[in-house]
Amino acid sequence: MSRSNSKSSSNSRSTSQAESVRSVETAKTEATGRALESIKSEDDVEGGGKGEELSDEGLTSAEAEILMEKWGPNELPEKKKSKCELLTEQFMQPMPLMITAAFVIEGLLANYVDMVLLLILNIVNCGLAYYEASKAADAIAALKSSLKPAAQVKRDGKWENIDAKYLVPTDVVALNAGAAVPADCTIIPGHIDVDQAALTGESLPVTMMAGGQPKMGSTVVRGEVSAVVTYTGAHTFFGKTAMLIQAASDSESNMQVVLFSIMITLCGISMVLCSIA
Repeated sequence: MSRSNSKSSSNSRSTSQAESVRSVETAKTEATGRALESIKSEDDVEGGGKGEELSDEGLTSAEAEILMEKWGPNELPEKKKSKCELLTEQFMQPMPLMITAAFVIEGLLANYVDMVLLLILNIVNCGLAYYEASKAADAIAALKSSLKPAAQVKRDGKWENIDAKYLVPTDVVALNAGAAVPADCTIIPGHIDVDQAALTGESLPVTMMAGGQPKMGSTVVRGEVSAVVTYTGAHTFFGKTAMLIQAASDSESNMQVVLFSIMITLCGISMVLCSIA
């Protein structure tokens, strides 16, 4: 009799555990469905729509985690260079390459004193350039770490302050006077004045009504509204502009091409003169 009771109790425990696992999986599936349904395609979100049609209910923490996995953090991607790469870049500039070529020529001519002087000059020149570049990079990194933008977001039905990099599309945020717009948003009924000078160069604030779309990088001058996040990170207007600038800076400029051609010409002339002498 006791054995049958123990078997029945173990069966009931295993059944309850299985039901709890199924309930957790069902909750996760429902949260995933709500999160994926709440976010439209990129082209649809860009259209914005009327502010009256947007919901101000906000997301749950589970939905926010799912959308974070899909869209990534609300921050601009940046290419970080190691100290070794930064030092190597200094030696690959036109002037250091020219000094290196002169160093080789002096070595072939057995002018060891001039060769040592050129070597010292090249090391000092590249060392100073590396120090300045490294110092500037460290200052920018320290400034970014100290200026972490915060956002007032509605999660799980209540307002809370979080780091702006954790925002995801369809989050509901509060835009208050004096605060920076943490991401590209669409305003829910209300109106605010937004300073977009950093983005468009406009000297006066722009008044935005329901359905207006303040961009990341602008500042709220007057008013207080709720807004739905439409774009985050590299998908924002500011992020796309920064990516275009970074792509242009990665390619060689006309000045660099001209300096490199001058260096090649001067090296060729030096080798011809040395061979004649």
